[in-house]
Amino acid sequence: MRLSEFQESFKHTILEPDHLDNGMFRSTFRQDHGICLENRMKVYRNTIIRSLTDAAMAALPMTEKLVGREFLEQAMRAFVVANLPSQGNLNLYGVEFPDFIRTYEPAANLPYLQDFTKLEWLWEAAYYATDDLPLDPAELINIPEEDMPNLQFSFRKSFALLQSEYPLDEIVDFCRAQDQDNLQQLQSRGSKLMVYRPDLKVELRRLDDAEYLFLSTLQDGQTIHETAEILAETQPDADLTTLLQKHLQLGTFTDFEIRR
Repeated sequence: MRLSEFQESFKHTILEPDHLDNGMFRSTFRQDHGICLENRMKVYRNTIIRSLTDAAMAALPMTEKLVGREFLEQAMRAFVVANLPSQGNLNLYGVEFPDFIRTYEPAANLPYLQDFTKLEWLWEAAYYATDDLPLDPAELINIPEEDMPNLQFSFRKSFALLQSEYPLDEIVDFCRAQDQDNLQQLQSRGSKLMVYRPDLKVELRRLDDAEYLFLSTLQDGQTIHETAEILAETQPDADLTTLLQKHLQLGTFTDFEIRR
């Protein structure tokens, strides 16, 4: 049996114990250690699944506080069995967990959990994002006035937007609070959020409809002029100049170019 075939069979055995019934694979193991092969493989299986479960759960401390360690651990073990890592770097292992939890039957009565775990993963991705520098507003001073409408902005590597039917920012506050009240007291509203890391600390900002549209439109590659037109059509009270100045001060952008 070639090494690649053995590795693939070993992976299948970790996930499917019945794979040991494969005679060729079974014959590659010594059988005279006093402990049956099935029990020896259980040690590997439990160690691997435990390690991967812990690695993926490390990114979700607020979710653990929200639903409890036992619940999250059971859900994550089910995820791990169905989604072994595809690369050696485990910092972002489990980023697909929000999609998994959406169809995880025991979480059916927690409809906000998919979006909340997605928020935590955006937080984790922002933390590990490549360091970059904010755009210096002074760089815009010498741009000819006729070129200003054609500006396109590049966002920080850590930047992400998230829209949800649920008040995720309130759930974050609940998870961080020392004296936690009943989560059922949450307001009945959605949330539009921005996650980014301006320096060493990841920040979460709640956005109103106009600000979210402004950022999402620019993130899609639209120019300042095109963004202004979209805002005027759907958010006529929005002040584009104020929004642009705000996010230049926050360090949301990292670069710009002029569309020719």
